[in-house]
Amino acid sequence: MTRPSKTTISPRTLRPPFPARSTLPGTRTLNALPLVFLIFASFILLAPACSDKPDGPGSIAPLPTEFLSGKPYFVKVPPPENWRWLSKPPLTFDKARKWGPAYELRHTDLSRLDLTARGQDLLNVYFDTETKWPAALPAGFDPAKILELNRNPGLDIRELHARGVTGKGVSVAVVDTPILLDHAEYAGRLRFYGEANVLGKLANFHGALATSILAGRTCGVAPEAELYYVGSHNYEVDSDEGSGGPNATHYAKAVEELIEVNARLPREQRIRVISISAGCGPENIGYKAMNKAVRKAAKAGIFVVAGNIAVDYEPGFWFWGLYRASMDDPDDPSAYRAFSWKEWVSQVAGRDGFEKFYEKRLKRAGTGAGEGPGAGAPEFLLVPEGPKTVAGAAERDGYGFYQMGGWSSVLPYIAGLYALACQVKPDITPEGYWRAALATGDPMPIKTGWATYAGKRVNPTRLVESLR
Repeated sequence: MTRPSKTTISPRTLRPPFPARSTLPGTRTLNALPLVFLIFASFILLAPACSDKPDGPGSIAPLPTEFLSGKPYFVKVPPPENWRWLSKPPLTFDKARKWGPAYELRHTDLSRLDLTARGQDLLNVYFDTETKWPAALPAGFDPAKILELNRNPGLDIRELHARGVTGKGVSVAVVDTPILLDHAEYAGRLRFYGEANVLGKLANFHGALATSILAGRTCGVAPEAELYYVGSHNYEVDSDEGSGGPNATHYAKAVEELIEVNARLPREQRIRVISISAGCGPENIGYKAMNKAVRKAAKAGIFVVAGNIAVDYEPGFWFWGLYRASMDDPDDPSAYRAFSWKEWVSQVAGRDGFEKFYEKRLKRAGTGAGEGPGAGAPEFLLVPEGPKTVAGAAERDGYGFYQMGGWSSVLPYIAGLYALACQVKPDITPEGYWRAALATGDPMPIKTGWATYAGKRVNPTRLVESLR
């Protein structure tokens, strides 16, 4: 196996060549979720040419001896997401591209359309800072305000930031699709970028979403955490044009790589949490490898926050997503509503059967009445899912708005809160964090098709105060 050559450049001045190949929104990440939720849709610099292919889809370059030089170490520089496939303006709003039932308006020129009567339709759209709007818009629809308001992580987390609880001094990691390494939202704190199973694919919005929510400068729960990242896909990357089925083995390799990185860091800089916006069940290739990697990470003191935290711990770290209207105050707890069971579990429905695995394990954990196997039903931690404004993957200063983020936005939020907990109480454990989050949360019952469970809407301020 040959090793790529190294080039040291500043992450703030990265300008990788803009490729001709596009990455469509349907790129599969996580568990092939319904597209409307963006989830599982379906996480010194080294720089071979961005179009060069690695030695193999799952290959990982060995870390260099000079890794601890004090400079960021990037195995590769992913090229930006290509939006030229949306360059042709739609003739009418109805002909605008749709992503499931929602209108896909990112990087779309709508300037010549009359949208004044489309107020209801505009409640269910994805757009970004590159969307071109007409001068006249429906009353109450203000794209600029929506983008700005939804940067806020919500539930008074920014008040914690103002008090110095920002995740400073805590190292966090993400495994997700490739990202723009020089995006203004996180570039100054990105310490490491590796790859596993990428094969030259472009930067992608999904990794930017997860990273922004966890540790974004203006969007993140832990905006001053140090960031480590492995770009990867959890499906088989067959070629630049297509992809095969789900395979968690690649994410297992990514976790192993982060464990190796972690072992080289000074103790005070070691990674405390890895956020993975994915889940896998027994039917998924690589399930055992992923479980092994998570256990290995735990021994190294790393909390792996993924869809499987509900089953990796006993009786399980169970969580649930909350939503609100895009113009509602993110800090107002009463603005949030819990998804129905059908809406929640559909976000992880896919051909790998994760949703069936998840439901079976929940029933095994006990019912809301405390009956059946595992009596003493689990409590759910309720966490904001959307709407969110997050970093884009095409321009270093671009941002996108997503009405819903699915499990992919809930998991980095949980990881970000853990980073805040680690700053306040450095010896905190995942179990201690979860107990404290439930104990300080606000009651909010959760109903499934067979039982009612106790839910606790996370209260970040009370959580942090309880750990001091």
